[in-house]
Amino acid sequence: MKDTVKNLEALRDVMRRNHVDAMIIPGTDPHQSEYISAHWKLRDWATGFTGSNGTAVVTLNEAGLWTDSRYFLQAEMELAGTGIVMYKEDGGNDQTVTEWLASHLEEDSVVAINGRLFSVVQAGRLEAFCGENGFRLATDFDPFPAIYTDRPELPLEPIYVHEEKYAGENVRSKVSRIMDACAVHGADATLLSALDEVAWTFNIRCADIEFNPVAIAYAYVSDGDCVLFVDERKVNAEVANYLHDCGVKVASYDSVEHFLEKLKNKTVLLDPNKTSDTIARSILNCSVVYAQSPVALMKAVKNEVQLEGVRRAMERDGVALVKLYMWLEENVADADVTVDQLAVYVGMGRTSMYNKIKGLTGKSPVELIQDFRLEKATYYLKSGQFSVSETCYKVGFSDPGYFSRSFKKHFGISPMDYIREHKTEKS
Repeated sequence: MKDTVKNLEALRDVMRRNHVDAMIIPGTDPHQSEYISAHWKLRDWATGFTGSNGTAVVTLNEAGLWTDSRYFLQAEMELAGTGIVMYKEDGGNDQTVTEWLASHLEEDSVVAINGRLFSVVQAGRLEAFCGENGFRLATDFDPFPAIYTDRPELPLEPIYVHEEKYAGENVRSKVSRIMDACAVHGADATLLSALDEVAWTFNIRCADIEFNPVAIAYAYVSDGDCVLFVDERKVNAEVANYLHDCGVKVASYDSVEHFLEKLKNKTVLLDPNKTSDTIARSILNCSVVYAQSPVALMKAVKNEVQLEGVRRAMERDGVALVKLYMWLEENVADADVTVDQLAVYVGMGRTSMYNKIKGLTGKSPVELIQDFRLEKATYYLKSGQFSVSETCYKVGFSDPGYFSRSFKKHFGISPMDYIREHKTEKS
């Protein structure tokens, strides 16, 4: 909380010096990602709110945070004492961001954004809103280099090749299909900003974003030139040779805007929902066509190699789940069983195991163990051979009272009533 108050005041000092009345800070990056690297968690730094979805608005005297129902409780806790008010994007009648700005700003106020963090569509809507309300929109305001002194650097995880035996299609084939799709819109080039689309097009993978196998990069695709804009320190000799053989050049991540400024005699297709306003404004000497990225639909249709990969993954996951439930069955009576013990059994770190189990079951490891114990308890209670207390200990609970409360919360009925209900059914 103390850091948030201090950070907000530092931000407001820069706003005052630059005659900015309000700043909008999204929780995204220049690629319109929901899950982002620490480098781009600027809203988190300014507000203290760490949810994956949320937009902050800071004026010289007030601040608000808009988020969805997944994060209402989290936002209330993280914003407590900061002076930032939470507003509900859904499930309520709160003002929207623009409604709030319209009611809090005077005519001729300056609303500022960093255009790299807003899509063409988002920036266009804001520009129209400001025009209708007598405000001015500044799209090049970036105060954070001056005030966020310990900001994390962009990640430098190495890129690796996603081999054709797994992808089922080589890069040249994908580029050819992308160009055919662009031609339908009268375009002969495209700039891909979405990180998953860059990874798919060039058959590369990385770990720049936690739990997402993507590299922070842009891709320029045309019949004549293909360029991967990425921090070159991430590309080793093997990957560089692979990209060269695929007809892909490597350029520095920060050079993409300069490249687009110099580009001539092309018609470039941009997805207005995935391309930042700043990137779009960098194209000075070419025509621009706005349309959905052709890669989005292409990558959604899996080829036979990918489908076989899914089938094999499901088989492996199925075996892993059977082994997991067998381990739980063997250890269900042990009240001291821990998530760490489970991680050792499955041979994974806690974080990797959490994500794997969450993905397969929709539950955290703690929830999985708890629910398994409770489901097992129904077997003993239905048998009519065990009391509530005996069942409690047989499924690894050490406190009958806590067991009864947990059972009722999970099933909506107390253990005693559950026994009575099943006695009635038997009779």
